[in-house]
Amino acid sequence: MEKADPTFDIKDYLQRFLRIWPLIILSVIVFLLASIAYLRYYSVPSYHINAKVLINDENSSSGNNAAPAIDLSLMFGAKNSVDNEIEVLKTRSLMEALVSDLNLHINWFHVGSIKDVEIFEHPLFLYVENITDEDEPLTFLIEDINTEGFSLGFKSKETGEFEKMHVAYNKSITVPKCGVFRFKMTNADVASFKGSYRLLINTIDDQVEDLRKRLLVNLTNKMTSVIDLQLNYPIKEKGEFILEHFIQKYVEESIRDKSRIADSTIAFIDDRILLVSAELAGIEGNIQKFMQGRGITNLTAQTQILLENSSQYAGKVADIMNRVEILEAIGETISRPNGKSLVSGSVLGAGPVDPGFGNLVSSYNNLILEKEKLAMVYTADNPYIVNIDKQIESAKQNISDYIANTKESLLASVAGLERNTNKIEGDIRQVPEKERAFLDLSRQQQLKQELYLFLLQKREETALSNTSNIAGIRRLDNPKAEKLPFSPNKRAILAFSFLIGLILPAIGLYVSDSMNTTINSRKDIEKRTNLPVVAELQHNDAQKDLIEFDNARSALAEQFRGLRTNLQFLMPQDMDKVILVTSGMPGEGKSFISLNLANVYAASGLRVLLLEFDLRKPKLSKTYTDSKGLGISNFIVNANFGLNDIIAPVPSSDNLMFGACGPIPPNPSELIMNPRTAELFKQAREQFDIVIVDAPPIGAVTDGQLLSEFSDVALYVVRAGYTPKDLVSLPEDMRREGKIKNLNIVLNDVSAKNKGYYGYTYGYYGQEETKKSWLKRNKS
Repeated sequence: MEKADPTFDIKDYLQRFLRIWPLIILSVIVFLLASIAYLRYYSVPSYHINAKVLINDENSSSGNNAAPAIDLSLMFGAKNSVDNEIEVLKTRSLMEALVSDLNLHINWFHVGSIKDVEIFEHPLFLYVENITDEDEPLTFLIEDINTEGFSLGFKSKETGEFEKMHVAYNKSITVPKCGVFRFKMTNADVASFKGSYRLLINTIDDQVEDLRKRLLVNLTNKMTSVIDLQLNYPIKEKGEFILEHFIQKYVEESIRDKSRIADSTIAFIDDRILLVSAELAGIEGNIQKFMQGRGITNLTAQTQILLENSSQYAGKVADIMNRVEILEAIGETISRPNGKSLVSGSVLGAGPVDPGFGNLVSSYNNLILEKEKLAMVYTADNPYIVNIDKQIESAKQNISDYIANTKESLLASVAGLERNTNKIEGDIRQVPEKERAFLDLSRQQQLKQELYLFLLQKREETALSNTSNIAGIRRLDNPKAEKLPFSPNKRAILAFSFLIGLILPAIGLYVSDSMNTTINSRKDIEKRTNLPVVAELQHNDAQKDLIEFDNARSALAEQFRGLRTNLQFLMPQDMDKVILVTSGMPGEGKSFISLNLANVYAASGLRVLLLEFDLRKPKLSKTYTDSKGLGISNFIVNANFGLNDIIAPVPSSDNLMFGACGPIPPNPSELIMNPRTAELFKQAREQFDIVIVDAPPIGAVTDGQLLSEFSDVALYVVRAGYTPKDLVSLPEDMRREGKIKNLNIVLNDVSAKNKGYYGYTYGYYGQEETKKSWLKRNKS
């Protein structure tokens, strides 16, 4: 079976993440301390300063049905709306006027050891008489303030160096390349202002933009004319001061605008009065000449009655036609496809209205509202929506029928009124010609006279309103800062720091895993191969390679015993004796494992032979130096040698014999292919119970593959933290291709932190031995 590509194992990742809990705790503590230090020493708090103003909306209805009188101020745009006033509050010109009037571009800071803190109560007044460059900010350092003067520090624009000069109060001073300034003491006690102060003269444009960004203007509710003003500023008192004067400046500007509108309105009315007065005088002169020339002194009573009746009928016709137009507009509104417009039954104005029409319109409106609510829950094809659509169409049809019938009735009334009007007009035409001409002149005189009186009335009203002009603004809430700052958000920053303290070690672990290309645990092997891992051997903390197995209960000794036990299952037959130990590359510990595996077998009473078949770079010969000087290479090339001639007993074990490699041959692979090699293993099987073969790395040379022909089980050594992950595919390929039989993996040099599957058990033995050693030390 092919092994699937290794994937990210969240469970394994979490287990390894929890193992680094000291680092996690340290990371969390460091970030929390850093955030606390930032909040205490570096962050600048910012407060919400809130205020509410009420705008008197002049466009609101007066509450009656009477038609409003003509307002000449409409011609000059005097009508206010809340949306327009919001835009006015956001204008740059209003904020610029505030900054210029209050010198808000001059900011004072108290110089601290870590950060400079802006202050509102400053020790001195600064008057800028002249400034050289208005497009660049200026910074001064104020020190040694006393009743006589103070020290002014600045960076010279000529030399670039920091210079100081003594400044006296109420005297103009010239700062080179900066401008002319004058300082004055405030009413506060100068002695109370100790330390150094930084004076920042910002450009007006920059200060205006900064304050505009800090100011928020919103409408509280679409149904009201209340505006919320919010200024975000680091100093409560200064923020309240700025917002207070901002509202005051807005009121002043509004009053000034209204005064200008009133003045323009009065001027317009005066011009119209002169014109209408001249026209009225001309008409009155024409009437006088007409009556004197024709000897007319008064109109007959009959003529007056005819004119009054004609005016009454004309008014009635106009009223009815207005009702007809309104009915037509309603019909057009409800006849639109998918129309959702709501109408009112009172829109017909004065006159007799059928109460049934009001009920029809009310029913239609209720259905529209109900459909809007249902549409938020159901789809268009839902039975509820389909049913209410039918009801709406029925209501529309009823309203349309009513409109058609009412229009027909109203038009019939108009026809009757027009017949009466025509009859009266006919009677008027029978009036003598002189009187008809006189009536025309009288009508013109009456129209001009009414217009003249109207203009006089409006002029007087405008003049009176101008003398007591108000802005139409009412303060509901004066500027007030909130108790706690909204920025920085301490809870959010601490929570974020806590999360960063957790996340960074996790990211570091993930990056470390991504950058790490070596095997670290049993799971890394199992992700890449189907070969069984028969043992996990932890790091050898001892100074020597040979482990003492007699009465040894260390974790590493128990792991070798576990390997010996597992090998018994891999070699079930009596003739299964030869164990080949190899690896993928040098330095993975195959010689260390071969040596101690041979010793653990010998400790069990078996006759063991350890053969050093690494004919290229032998290592075991350095451990066992008292050999006969002969070795495996001598046996293979000289048929006169027997096995007993090249092996020697190991001094530390009665049951262990060692066969050194002998002289290093120039052609190890060809030497192993010699038939004498088979003879060597034949004699070894006959004389010993277990034969351990220390073979060269199979990833470098083919010696191990050649020796596998004589072995019963092969152990492939992988060293944790050393063997590349890609190298694990080598034994998998050999297993799949059948190059080495009965191949198994031994994981060497496992860290105690990477316990694997059996680490806790081995740790138990290791702890017991540690305690025993501690007792021995105390007894001795």
